[in-house]
Amino acid sequence: MKFSAFVFLALACQVSALTIKIDYTYDTSNFFNTQAKRSAIENAAKFYGDLIRDNLLRIDPADFPGASWSANSLHPGTGASLSISNLVVPEDTIIVYVGSRNLSGNTLAAGGPGGFNASGFTPWVDRIRGRGNAGATGLAGSQSDHAPWGGSITFDADSTWNFSQTQNHAGFEFINVALHELGHVLGIGTANSWFNKISGSVFTGAAATRSNGIAPPLQAGGGHFRGSTLASQVFGSFGRNHGLIRPVLMLASSIDEGSNFDVASDLDLAALIDCGWEIHPPLVLSFTSLNPSAAAFTWNSSSFLNYRVERGSDLQSFPGGSSVIAGDGTVRNWVDPAAPASNTFYRLGATNAITPAASAARVASVKEVDHFRTISIPPRFVEGCYECDH
Repeated sequence: MKFSAFVFLALACQVSALTIKIDYTYDTSNFFNTQAKRSAIENAAKFYGDLIRDNLLRIDPADFPGASWSANSLHPGTGASLSISNLVVPEDTIIVYVGSRNLSGNTLAAGGPGGFNASGFTPWVDRIRGRGNAGATGLAGSQSDHAPWGGSITFDADSTWNFSQTQNHAGFEFINVALHELGHVLGIGTANSWFNKISGSVFTGAAATRSNGIAPPLQAGGGHFRGSTLASQVFGSFGRNHGLIRPVLMLASSIDEGSNFDVASDLDLAALIDCGWEIHPPLVLSFTSLNPSAAAFTWNSSSFLNYRVERGSDLQSFPGGSSVIAGDGTVRNWVDPAAPASNTFYRLGATNAITPAASAARVASVKEVDHFRTISIPPRFVEGCYECDH
């Protein structure tokens, strides 16, 4: 008798993963002067890019008659205003400029999405604002999506950093801080779609609320989650085990220095969904037992997905299997109570557990007259990202 476990990938979105391009053009202090440092920031970007499956149209003024623009941000090496004329941003790509300078007080890093100045007809302006995603255009108060051209991140030049991607060493954990600042570039604490889900002192996004059990509390100003006890299940990455309970990544501060290597949690990823990103974790079905009397399976779950282990006698149809099993950020499991005594195939499927935001329909209904105009949107940065023990 043969038993085989198959990973079900058919539900993965057909568009490609997001490329978060790390650009060192403005690393004027040569902070990223070794391969180990560049590898750390690039792999932090790749972590998010591999999970995000949104389609972002390219930004190129050559595609639009009479169009021009400048991408605006803060120079990561000086802190001065930075303006890049007629930047071309490829499809499914955001560009993040990185560098270092001496930051004041206990601040370890600062970052966020860029703004822009643009002149042209409405389709050109909407291309920059939404990149094909209607929920990122329209009035700021109704936006339900976030589709930036990119942004910038500055790291503190005076701090001692640990650039290891898996181990605790002396200094501040660079991976932790890099993932945190990239979270700001991706909209947490910075996007209109984030601020539109704040009520009082809590964040009401459906995915974050499902992950946390209740609407998670926010720091004053809304740029970070709040609470010394606010924790979530770690999303397995950079050597951390999936499902381990740790402080969430997008808190304003951390007390970790050479003691705990923290990475993105289920709540952090849920917050990105609430910002409008399509997050698709890999579906990897493992078996702890596979025989006629005991077919048992495990997989890493996320709270924003519902799962079903499907069973069939061939690779064409899967009529049997488990009931729907809600993800909760931990390692979930299922034991087949009646494994057939014949060739049997198993696969894992996942569906979205979060209903799309109702505001998306309102955004789509906003109409603008197609006329030539000039628009200016400032960049946004969250500075208060610091280390308590610094």
